[in-house]
Amino acid sequence: MTVPADFVEADLKREVAALAALLGDTRLRYHHRQTQWASAQPLMEVDREIRDAVARPLSAELQVEVRSLMARLRALDPQ
Repeated sequence: MTVPADFVEADLKREVAALAALLGDTRLRYHHRQTQWASAQPLMEVDREIRDAVARPLSAELQVEVRSLMARLRALDPQ
């Protein structure tokens, strides 16, 4: 992973909030059976990784991880 040279704390806070919102939307769709059952285990793993990531202090490395998690979550639940 490459660390962004233009790390801005406010941007990361927005990205973390967007990731949390996307995770909440995905959980809701899953509970309403709008997400494929085959995605259940990968979704649980990404969910855990997201919860672990947002508990860490803000940093450039976290920003890279948040972007990666966002992409993985969207790939599992592209709605």
